[in-house]
Amino acid sequence: MKHIGKELKNIIESRQLMKKSIADQLQFTPTNLSAIFKKSSIDCELLDRICRVIQVPPSYFFDEPGSINNVNATTVIGNAQAAVGASAAELSTLRELLAEKERTIQILLAQIGTNTGHK
Repeated sequence: MKHIGKELKNIIESRQLMKKSIADQLQFTPTNLSAIFKKSSIDCELLDRICRVIQVPPSYFFDEPGSINNVNATTVIGNAQAAVGASAAELSTLRELLAEKERTIQILLAQIGTNTGHK
C-alpha cells in the first residue's frame, strides 16, 4: 500500500490544485490538510471524502493497476493535464455495454444481409 499522505500531496501538487480550496471543501483548515499529508494511513471514510474532492478513485491508494492514468501534453497555449480513472466495476460495465453493442451490430448486419438477399 502506498503512503497515502504523500500520494495525496503529490496528486494535489501535480494537478496544481489549491490546497486551501480543497481544505475548504472538506471543511478543514489548511493546517489539518497538511497534517494528513504526513500520515501513511487514514480512515477510509476520510480517504473517500478527499478522493471525491480531488477526483481520484480510492482504489488508487491500494496499488490497483490501471486505476489512474495521468496524461500530460504541451499545447500552444500551455501545459495540459488530464486524469482518467476507472474502477474494476466500471470496466466490467463498459465491457458488458461493448458486448451488447457488438450483438446489436451483428443482428443488424444479419438483417441487412437477409434484406439484400431477397431483392
